[in-house]
Amino acid sequence: MDTPLLPSEQCSTHIYRGPKRKEGGSSPLSVFLLYFAENISLLVVETNRYYQDYIDGLDGGPSSEPDVTEAEMFVFLALTIQKGHGVRDKLTDYWSTLDQVYTPFYGTMMKWD
Repeated sequence: MDTPLLPSEQCSTHIYRGPKRKEGGSSPLSVFLLYFAENISLLVVETNRYYQDYIDGLDGGPSSEPDVTEAEMFVFLALTIQKGHGVRDKLTDYWSTLDQVYTPFYGTMMKWD
């Protein structure tokens, strides 16, 4: 015999029907890190290695730019994911200060160089 549903479990367009999260359970970020933390570290190492190889091939000498950090890589990835939610015509439009396309999030998180 089926147990009757509680009012909060009954079918409604306003009730979340996905998996329930226990208090103190995993956040979306912790789940993401569980799967991708090692990949983020590898991205940082390989980005820095590629940059150094590129600089070594130039005649201008060594660069004063510091290595990319994991925190900076997370910001870059967050901006890349966020750009899919507000598509602009040009990449520079995300950092534009024009009233019709201004979104301060991008400029606050990372400078446009």
